[in-house]
Amino acid sequence: MSARPDDGGASVSVTLVRSLVEEITRAGGDPAGYLAAAGLADAVLDDPNQRIDAATYDRLHELALELTGDPALGLHMAERVHLAAFHMVGFLTVHAWTLRQAIELFARYRALLSDCEPPTLWEDGARAELTCAFVTGGSRGNVLRAEFGVASIVRLGREVLGAPRPPDLVEFTHAAPAHAAEYERVLGCPVGFGRDAIRIHFDARMLDAPYLHANPELRALLERQADRQLASVAMPRSLSARVRALIVDAYGRGRPSMPAIARLLGMSARSLRRRLDEEGHTYTDVAEQAMADVARRLLDDPATSIQAVADRLGFSEPSAFHRAFKRWTGQTPGQFRSQRGTGDDERSPDMCAR
Repeated sequence: MSARPDDGGASVSVTLVRSLVEEITRAGGDPAGYLAAAGLADAVLDDPNQRIDAATYDRLHELALELTGDPALGLHMAERVHLAAFHMVGFLTVHAWTLRQAIELFARYRALLSDCEPPTLWEDGARAELTCAFVTGGSRGNVLRAEFGVASIVRLGREVLGAPRPPDLVEFTHAAPAHAAEYERVLGCPVGFGRDAIRIHFDARMLDAPYLHANPELRALLERQADRQLASVAMPRSLSARVRALIVDAYGRGRPSMPAIARLLGMSARSLRRRLDEEGHTYTDVAEQAMADVARRLLDDPATSIQAVADRLGFSEPSAFHRAFKRWTGQTPGQFRSQRGTGDDERSPDMCAR
């Protein structure tokens, strides 16, 4: 097994996981079992805006190589990949006027796919180079991601944006693998290995050749949506904050259990417990914080009695809710209401129902 990555908190869009799941299915594997082996629930695929940590993504690649038995899996995935696999970023680039604009859009919105560095373009007369970066981890996963990323860019540039010719040269940082001949077949050009960066060399005149099928109105609409998503990605929340928000949102259907919240996050309850512990929290603590949030929200409505708030939060007696609320906030429910100007309801705990 390759060394685990030091992801530094990096994350990856779940849309990139779907292509891996498709490959496991094509190979006759069990998608749910595959995800579970990496600590994910199959519900993780339901939300296209969900993200997973880079270490889990690397583990998925390691498992995919083992389950498919295909050492050239990255290249072969790229041959079959659909534009939808890249979600908003893919649809945006296909409506660019030129290859240059497609590269600019890809660089601008790359964070919607992963937290690695965006590609950079260099030009020198008739020559152009696109330098690429991908999520790093174990050595086998790094090779797979480089293969898939570069081959996908080349294929989409050719088939979707109408690039008239293949690249002049593609360079990789890893050593030549046993399946090196497959690179030239898939990429359609010479390939170099053991270089200092991952680069695609091509004719600079291709950058500004017009793409006649671009739809600028649709691209503008997609850009607005992508900007909203990018703002959300740019302000990541801790796992405990996400759990707290999910519990608050779920309280209309009763107090959610840890396994239920773990499913919403696309992970196992065990993984959720471990990751909360790494942040210095327990699920019980976060759930109580969420309950306090819900209680404050309900108490802000003067038409809702304290008895009703206690019932909503699952307390059998108003006095128990009274003690819990004071533990959470340092105030009784009545003191909270009096301070907020929503009515003075400060009585003995047994009188809180009125």
